Amino acid sequence: MDNEKEDNQALKLQQLFSEVNNQELEEKETPKEEQDLIEIDVLNLPPRSEVHHKASVSFQMDLRSPLWRFLFVILLVVLVIGVVYYFFGNQITVFFT
Repeated sequence: MDNEKEDNQALKLQQLFSEVNNQELEEKETPKEEQDLIEIDVLNLPPRSEVHHKASVSFQMDLRSPLWRFLFVILLVVLVIGVVYYFFGNQITVFFT
């Protein structure tokens, strides 16, 4: 029974490889038509400065200073505690009493 299973798997693999090889040969034999190829008119392309232009309105925070990073983390912690207290305030006060 084990040999039959191995033979069956081998036959399936051989069929798969033959299908793949046949498809590759068919693809090589069929030349691409000129209609399938897209022509790009190089003279009508936009300038590089327009293509790679970044939006002038962007928000950047400079957190290089340790003091600003510390204040930012403290603000986030206070916000998280405030949101948790807003939703679970009664349960927290009951838990600690």
